[in-house]
Amino acid sequence: MRIMVLELKDQDSPIFDKIMEVVKCCPDIEYMKIKDEPVLSLPGLEIYPGRRKIYRDRREINLTAKEYNLLSLLVANKGQVLTYEQIYRKVWGEDAFGDESK
Repeated sequence: MRIMVLELKDQDSPIFDKIMEVVKCCPDIEYMKIKDEPVLSLPGLEIYPGRRKIYRDRREINLTAKEYNLLSLLVANKGQVLTYEQIYRKVWGEDAFGDESK
């Protein structure tokens, strides 16, 4: 058994199409497509919400559940201002209590 993995850039789509033509013409070749999954990203940082994984420069970062939720929330809302109440509700799943101005 031989396995081939290809990583092609968008500009390589004509090459990819030709490769797929060959694969489809050969019934003995089995191919699998990796599911596209949404990715949240910043330069050097990739977050895969479906797997709850975070990578920095292709190295996995281990975070607690709350740390992951907070980072994901902030990256998903980059460029937006979130209130203390909004962050607390999304990350901790309950209404905030106390005075956030202190």
